[in-house]
Amino acid sequence: MTDPFLPGWLTAMSEAWNGFLYGSYPIGACIVDAQGNIVGRGRNRLGEPRRAHAGVIGGHDLAHAEINALLSVPDLRRPECLSWTVLTTVEPCPQCAGAVAMSGIRGVSYAAPDPWGGCARLLTDDPYVSSKGMRVSRAPEPLQRAALRLMLVALLEEGHRPEDRLLQSFSRYKADLKAARELHGAGTLARLRSGGAGLEDALTELLGGALPLEWLDVLTELSPARHTAFAPDLSPGLERTGRACAWIEREDGFVLMTEARTGWTLPGGGIEPGETPEQAAVREAWEEVGARCEVAGAGWTLDDGSGSVCVPLRVLTLESSPEGRPLIWVNPHALPWADDVQLRQVLAARGQTPPHLQAPPLVARADELARASGFDRSCSEETGRLLRTLAASKPGGRVLELGSGLGAGTAWLLAGMDASARLLTVESDSERARLTAEVLCDDPRAEVLAGDWAEALESGPFDLIFADAGAAKTPQALDRLADALKPGGLLVMDNFSPTMYLPADLYTGDPLRDALFAHPRLTCTEVQVHRRERVILATKHAIPGRSK
Repeated sequence: MTDPFLPGWLTAMSEAWNGFLYGSYPIGACIVDAQGNIVGRGRNRLGEPRRAHAGVIGGHDLAHAEINALLSVPDLRRPECLSWTVLTTVEPCPQCAGAVAMSGIRGVSYAAPDPWGGCARLLTDDPYVSSKGMRVSRAPEPLQRAALRLMLVALLEEGHRPEDRLLQSFSRYKADLKAARELHGAGTLARLRSGGAGLEDALTELLGGALPLEWLDVLTELSPARHTAFAPDLSPGLERTGRACAWIEREDGFVLMTEARTGWTLPGGGIEPGETPEQAAVREAWEEVGARCEVAGAGWTLDDGSGSVCVPLRVLTLESSPEGRPLIWVNPHALPWADDVQLRQVLAARGQTPPHLQAPPLVARADELARASGFDRSCSEETGRLLRTLAASKPGGRVLELGSGLGAGTAWLLAGMDASARLLTVESDSERARLTAEVLCDDPRAEVLAGDWAEALESGPFDLIFADAGAAKTPQALDRLADALKPGGLLVMDNFSPTMYLPADLYTGDPLRDALFAHPRLTCTEVQVHRRERVILATKHAIPGRSK
């Protein structure tokens, strides 16, 4: 027999998923009567604009799912509401448990446990509250798992680490922690969010398989318009046509930035249907930093793969913002701001990249070839700068690259080498080797070979080896790589994930890392070049009695 509360539970999960889509905590709530009819709904809105309007609270400490669900009900009539139940996807906190108890509703049922901030015990253990005859129960087990995993993924996205006290409080839920880390590491839910996916897709990923048929029937019936009468949605719509940000520059050249979860950023957000990028930028500037602005010129399309537009604005007045965000003024042409990922894109679009931060022409040519060819495995700009610096430390040196790709890493190495240094790069794919040779044809210091990486080692010894071929990045290859290095030579390997972004198959340990740091002829260190990427540098030291 189908659970009469199932439509309510899936409505609560739909609210939680919307919270995730809009950048708040993925917690949803639904209020049902004794027959399971939905009488109210709400979701967490902590990550959204600060406002209270038409029964919805956003961007405030009160903007919890249960509070918004309670506010969505026009009239909590006694004695009718005594038989109602608040269904919430996460165990209620003290604030929400108390609010439900004082509302006249006597039933609370929750899905995911919250060992950190949950306080369902208030409903049963407090003498005053328990005297009200509160009913406390749990959701069906699959919904418990889905809600917990969704919440854990959100916490990982927020930057919490598995060793932090918050996530350690969930340690008894090992299977769900493991599933959440896998989903987070693979970017599964982030991809669904970027595509505006629905709840069915999200639940399928969270539970790792097909959903029960009765769930699918209910999900089909839960059309987006079914319960829209409860409250307007103050968040940007998912039917956004792109993103716009605001470039607000003072007379002294300083630019206004505001605080987001990921750090300082230009004011900006989604472009609503019917809006131009200019209108969106003006609106976001007011909402986020209280700047009333007018458009000061044509915008610039940013090279970030999303079609984002940055619009120059002129400030008319600067007041307290509706969202209450802090703001700062920075010099975008000076480090470290000029190398901020977002500001770097704007400066590039404006043709104002400082000379010392511009990519070398050969790198730009290789990157353009990679884009045209659909090749997405070129080394990052951050790794490339490190390669350039390391190559510059080997004047007159011999450099070997294993895995040319389409020449981006090669070009960065050449940018650091002096005129007397020489580079050999090897690519197993003959067509990529041919294209790389065309890119490098005007540089006599470079030689491109199509073939096996292992054969190239016979041309050693080398002062620097950049091992970027998959087969060369194994524990079994390390002895051969060390043999091909001169004493004091450098071995460089990229694309190592920080612990936060480790793939699931490395949760028990990374054999290559272990082998590198334990190798008797290599002294290693790990350098973080990007929040998602680390590079391992290994220097070969001589062993007494050995010539190599």
